[in-house]
Order: sequence, then C-alpha cells, then structure tokens
Amino acid sequence: MKLGYIASNIYRHTFEINEAAELVRQRPETRVYSFYRPQKGSIQSERLVEIDSPVVTWTPAAIVRGLVSLAVRRPFHLLAAAVDLGIRSLPNPVYWVKNAATFLAAMPILDDARRHGLTHLHANFGSSPATVAWLGRRILGTGMSMTFHAFDIYYGARSHRDPLKRRKLRDADLVVAVHRHGLDYLRALVPGEPADKFCVIRISVSFEPLPTRREEPGAPPLLVAAGNLIDKKGFDILVEAVGILARDGFGVRARILGEGPEREWLEKLTVAEGVGDRIDMPGYYQHAQLAVHLAGASALVMPSRVSAGGQRDGIPTVVVEAWLSRTPVIASLVGGMPEVIVDGDTGLVFPPEDAAALAGCVRRLLESDELATTLAVRGTVMAETEFSPERNVGKLLEKIESARRS
Repeated sequence: MKLGYIASNIYRHTFEINEAAELVRQRPETRVYSFYRPQKGSIQSERLVEIDSPVVTWTPAAIVRGLVSLAVRRPFHLLAAAVDLGIRSLPNPVYWVKNAATFLAAMPILDDARRHGLTHLHANFGSSPATVAWLGRRILGTGMSMTFHAFDIYYGARSHRDPLKRRKLRDADLVVAVHRHGLDYLRALVPGEPADKFCVIRISVSFEPLPTRREEPGAPPLLVAAGNLIDKKGFDILVEAVGILARDGFGVRARILGEGPEREWLEKLTVAEGVGDRIDMPGYYQHAQLAVHLAGASALVMPSRVSAGGQRDGIPTVVVEAWLSRTPVIASLVGGMPEVIVDGDTGLVFPPEDAAALAGCVRRLLESDELATTLAVRGTVMAETEFSPERNVGKLLEKIESARRS
C-alpha cells in the first residue's frame, strides 16, 4: 500500500503534524498533503521540519497543471466525478460553491498521488479533505478512509450540512472518529453499513512541556483556557465562574489564550462580572508558548458547550497537552471528554453551562494538594497511553490494511 495523507491545515494543527510525521516514519513512502495553504501567522508552521517529507498543497498554477494532466489521462473519470459532485451538492447552494472550490483544490493533490502511484488516501477531517479522498476514489480508483473530529461530525445549521457526508461514509473503506460519541453519531447516519468499518482512534499528541513547574510567588492561582474565541468553547462560563469565586472572596486569575469573533463580548462580560483585572486575554499564541502558560497554571479549564447550531468540542488537543505538562484539567461533559476525563481521577468535570459548578470544581482542586497531584499523575498516564502518536498511527495503518483486504 502506498499511502497519501490529506491534512486539513497542517500549518496550524499540531495533531496533524504529529500524525503525518509518525506516518512518514512508519511508512517512508507516504505522501503528505494539506488542503489549506500556509498563511501569514500560521502558528505551527515552524514544526513542519518534524515531517520527513515535503508537504504538497495547491497553488493556482498547480490547479491548472493538475486539471489538464487528469483531463488528459483520466477524462471520463474526471468528468463523471465532477458531474456527480455537482449533482450531489445541489441541495445545499453553500456547499455547491464550496465543493466546486474543493474540486479545483483537489486537482494538484490527486495528480501528485497519480504520479507517485498511491493506492490509498486517508483524509484527516470528514469535511473538504474527505471530499478530496472521495474524488481520488472516483478519479484514480484509490482506497479511501477518513478521520472525523468534532465540527465535521455535528453539523447543525443548514448552510453547514455536507450533502456528500452519507455518500462519503458509505464509500469509505474505513471511518475513524477520535471519540466514541462521534462514532456512534456517524454510524447512525448510515445504519446499513458494516460495524467493523468504523473504529475509534484518538488524536496523536506529542508535547514537550517545561521540565519544572513555576508559580508566581504571592500571586492568586491561575486558570488557563485556550482555543478560538467562539460560542462552543464556552469561555463566558469561565468568566462567570471567576466572578462567582471573586464575590465569594476566593481569589483566582484566568488567562484565555486565542482569538476570535467573541473577543469584544467576552471583554464586556469581564467588566460586567467585575473581574476585568483578573482575566487576561493575550490573543493568538505560538504553540511553543503554551508550555510556558501551563507551567504557571493551577489548572486548564475547558468549559465547552453545545452551541445553538449543534457544534461542540470532541477531545481538544490542549486537554492532552495539559496532561502531558502535568497540569490538572477541569472540563465540561461535552462531546468525547466524558470518555477520557473521569471525575477525581484524570480531571474534574461539571455540566455544560453551569458556572457555579465550575467554580465549585476550582475550589475543590485548590483546597486539596493531594487531589491536584492525583489529577496530574493520572492525566499524564491517560495522555501517554491513549494519545501516543506511535500507538495511534500504528493502529490506523493496521485498520486501513485490514479494511482494504476485506
């Protein structure tokens, strides 16, 4: 089997870098692709050196070359795939436009796969990368598999519903989700498909924390949260919890790392809660800086919710990175997190949207050094056993080989 790995945005997603690097290590002939191109401010691009293979993506010129090449060599397959994609996308005009763009972006990727004789394409994310893999199956006759995470599972608003989703699930040799909750959701969409083509494989997380923890002498305990400033992350719940703790005379600080459309609203909320001086939102952060923030933190807080459109977190990478830095985790019971966060063992949990319950978890943690130590140790064990790149990539390759033989 000659494998192609189609990442969503390998220039920003550290878990995609981890997975691609390990795939190339275990299968040196693996070709690595990125659906999205590098952009100014891509925060993980400096880690691409860990992948012992070039990363291929599209450019306007490469699209033209790839389209011409495939039109000459596979004209009928190319035309049939384009027509099928267009017809299947008609129920959703937003996706018709998106899939038209995806078709063009796929051309240089698929032509590179053809030139290197690839026999199987694995897509990381069931959205556009999986559409590229599906086109590879239609045009080149390659095998196809895909890994789903969160947003690509829980489409809610009509404009975000992928009209090709069930077709991709049926046509795939293997369907992977990073948590059981998401896998069950996907299986329910295609009830007639064999159960053994679906499996759970966690994300691959590799993290180099600081060797020793540090805390600012005399400073109140620090809670760290990280992610895009969007509704499903629930950072407003953290702000409200800090307000509850402050009004009860329990001094804590919070640092929310990331950027997004909810910044202005969150800043106003910190003022309304009277905690503007206790909450810091420094914006985008380099991945290498995360270890520094976690080294001074009493806990990582993940207050995720199910948004009005049905979106939610799966198992955020930052949770696993906190475990690997021996930082306790406090998280809401959303998505795949209940599968790996056991209250009092690998973390503390609370119901989504419940700021008072989150405040209670913070008190519980800060009032017991023994509990903090237990959470740090057990969380580290969970990260090292469930999220190991070597283990999970090996399992992925084994499952792909098995699916192709069946």
